[in-house]
Amino acid sequence: MNVLEVYILGFRISPPQKVVLGYFLIIVIGAVLLLLPFSRRAPVSITDAFFTSTSALCVTGLSTVTTATTWTAFGAFVIALLMQVGGAGMTLVTTGIYLVLGRKITLRDRVLIAEDRNFGVHGAVRLIRSILIFSLSIEGIAAVLFTFYFRLVYHYTWLRAVGISAFHSVSAFNNAGFDLWGNNLEGFKNDPFVVIVTSLLIILGGLGFIVLTELYSYPRTRRLSLHSKIVLRMTGLLLALGTVAIFLIEYNHSMKTLSWGSKLLNAWFSSVTTRTAGFDTVPIGNMTEVTWFIMVILMFIGASPGSTGGGIKTTTFYALVKATLASLKGDEEVVAHGRSISWAIIRRSMMLFFLGISIVVLGTIADSVLDPKISLLRFLFEETSAFGTVGLTTGITGIVSTPVKWVIIATMYVGRVGILTVLVGMLHRKGLVSRVKRVQERIFIG
Repeated sequence: MNVLEVYILGFRISPPQKVVLGYFLIIVIGAVLLLLPFSRRAPVSITDAFFTSTSALCVTGLSTVTTATTWTAFGAFVIALLMQVGGAGMTLVTTGIYLVLGRKITLRDRVLIAEDRNFGVHGAVRLIRSILIFSLSIEGIAAVLFTFYFRLVYHYTWLRAVGISAFHSVSAFNNAGFDLWGNNLEGFKNDPFVVIVTSLLIILGGLGFIVLTELYSYPRTRRLSLHSKIVLRMTGLLLALGTVAIFLIEYNHSMKTLSWGSKLLNAWFSSVTTRTAGFDTVPIGNMTEVTWFIMVILMFIGASPGSTGGGIKTTTFYALVKATLASLKGDEEVVAHGRSISWAIIRRSMMLFFLGISIVVLGTIADSVLDPKISLLRFLFEETSAFGTVGLTTGITGIVSTPVKWVIIATMYVGRVGILTVLVGMLHRKGLVSRVKRVQERIFIG
């Protein structure tokens, strides 16, 4: 048997298929747990349970019910656990358990990790250890800070402060966007501590664990890979552009009652959260349609590879921009920071971009046909948010029809598992790759 394949119930299952099936089974288990009587305070439909389970595992944050009033402490724990598994990756959590138990990580395990987290097979286990340490450490430090802050400033009981702080830290670092306040973070729009610490958690989660590992080692190595340089540059650029655009457009609109400093703070947070986090301090539904469209672009680009965020990824967008500029100049090479980016990566980036656009457009059209009372732009925003595993909404998630909810569930699932992983998992067949060389013929374009 090929080392890249395993058998399940008599069927040969490839790594992409195993990832696709694994996430699906976890969603089902999560939905079943959320339907248990002691998980919920109010009746919940099967659709809403599946929606919540998918949104949590796919670290999206879209919700058809109010988290704070619908779920019990056990339900909130299930959601937090799903967010942790979804943010770190299904295979990463499994591998972490194996490492703790002292089990040897086989080549088959490494291949599955590489498929799930978009890493190379070489050094995967070492990186897994780093991811576990980073995740638990960053979330733990943030949870402690929030606990004391909510206890001392907002006078929460210690139990409530600990519970909300732990949940919020997991949600923010994993770019999930679930909250236990019932109105997202809108009650903290004038609180710099909550806004800034949450922003840092979102950014750190969205950079990707490869970048975090290199930044941690930088004082000793004084070296960053091309990947990390691109991620850091694109992250800073997109955050700055988003902040300026939202600040200028919403200055006298959704933020007109805020002070100048609060306007800047909330414009910054709105730009950060579109990078796949899903929190909001200013209601998205109160913003202009121009701002919605800018957010659609930012959500579609998303976070960075190997991170807790979604989207087509910052490096994909960067590669496409650089390839376009190189083509306009007539250059044969795509150069970044003195290094050449292969055309194989450019082709893969083009494929991801095209497939991402296709998923969002098809989802938007399906939603509009199934529920024509809601505007096309609102559905475009919702589908992009679902595909990018962002979780922001213009306010329609809880009022859409049941068929539309299932379309959004599918979009969230594809956005988290990965378009290529889903397609390869569905279409994988041994020996279908043609090795025949055909005669080239020119076509006219443009």
